[in-house]
Amino acid sequence: MPSEPAPADPAAAAAAQAHIAALVEQRVPYPRRVFCNRNLRLDRIRFIGFDMDYTLARYTEQMEHLQSELVLERMVDHYGYDRSILAATYDPRFAIRGLTVDKLHGNVFKMNAHRFIGRVWHGAAPLDPETRKSLYTNRKVSPRDDRYVMVDTLFSLPEISLYCQLVAAFDAKPDGISKPTYARLWDDLRSAMDSLHRDGTLKAVIRADLARFIEPDPELAETLHRFRSAGKKLFILTNSEPDYTEAVMSFLLDGRYPGYARWRDYFEFVLTSGRKPTFFSTEDPFLDVSDELVIGSDPSTVFRRGGLYAGGNLFDLTRLTGMIGDDVLYVGDHIYGDILRSKMHTHWRTAMVVQEMERELTQVLEHRDALDRLYGFEERRFQLDLELTAKALDGERDSALRNEARNLGREIARLSQEISDAFNPTWGMLFRDRAELSAFGAQSEDYACVYTSRVSNFRLYSPQWYFRSPRDRMAHELRV
Repeated sequence: MPSEPAPADPAAAAAAQAHIAALVEQRVPYPRRVFCNRNLRLDRIRFIGFDMDYTLARYTEQMEHLQSELVLERMVDHYGYDRSILAATYDPRFAIRGLTVDKLHGNVFKMNAHRFIGRVWHGAAPLDPETRKSLYTNRKVSPRDDRYVMVDTLFSLPEISLYCQLVAAFDAKPDGISKPTYARLWDDLRSAMDSLHRDGTLKAVIRADLARFIEPDPELAETLHRFRSAGKKLFILTNSEPDYTEAVMSFLLDGRYPGYARWRDYFEFVLTSGRKPTFFSTEDPFLDVSDELVIGSDPSTVFRRGGLYAGGNLFDLTRLTGMIGDDVLYVGDHIYGDILRSKMHTHWRTAMVVQEMERELTQVLEHRDALDRLYGFEERRFQLDLELTAKALDGERDSALRNEARNLGREIARLSQEISDAFNPTWGMLFRDRAELSAFGAQSEDYACVYTSRVSNFRLYSPQWYFRSPRDRMAHELRV
């Protein structure tokens, strides 16, 4: 990649930057680009931290099927559910991130950026329009209401798919048959899934066949090397335990790049069992982890190069390393545990990895003509509204313009549905809810300085790159 020149003349510097940015946009495939919400100068970043699961480690769809099988078995064996629930199967085409579960009514819905509810699903089908209107019209969802649970991690997608199937199965049972409430069903499903992670059952199966459940990124090792060569200090902060971290990272990085015999050679230190998001507010000490992966009992007083540690907290991390605020870029996949919390408590810069975004951006390219037509129709509708308003002020009624506006509205609705179905027939696009940003899209925009589909996309840019966000414009600035 070309490096950025630094001409003395500010105008020349801006022109040179724009030219180089255009070259990068031409060379970097659209699904592999890093997108910027807030200006980020990599040349000023001294430390880069990474989450592991779904960030450095990209899990395959087989992982989601495994979770589904194990959690249903656990609900039967440990939670007293009938074996009939084992007939439920994970549908990878159904759920997307950013959905919300209404535990009171057994519904799943998608919200827009303003937390108004759009599409609603109950059991095996969309919620009927009348019920949807009575429950949710003009209602905003408060994140403080325990009735609602937002699902914003890839780990949780199987739960959404299974929950809807189980709701349908229990709804179909005749009255008088004992069945759980919608809230208990979700809580049991969530608790069973947590227990699979907590007791090591899930990870034991993954470790026994890493190649089946984890897809190594052939460009990851070089990406980390390029950061290190540019003087960045790299670290890992993960909730996974030391032995699992060792197994996964060895599989991903050992022997993958000249000069790095072991995966720990890429990192200044590795922090495991982090318990994010409480890591950012707790006072728990860091504990040394031995070469045999045994967690010690005495608090760590210094970080060894390439050392492995468990637990810890933000205050001690800052004290032991000196890193603070804008010195740090943290890369993670979890909007709450990785991105929002680190932004709120640390002032670190943030990069969000949205693994499924690569597939969505490929879809955008495939449907570019339809999207361009939709944007053109929306622009024309805006102009029609202005013309009709102007004529109304003059006391005129233009039936031809009104008919065109009505026909255009119907065509916009038809084309919007066609595009939405191409991405996900149930929920539409990941970052949008029809004309609005989705709740997930808004959170990504609010809390991630940059976002991209995989860590190795940074390899396509200079380690000193200046990511510039588009100029923010209010509605009145869009047209004159």
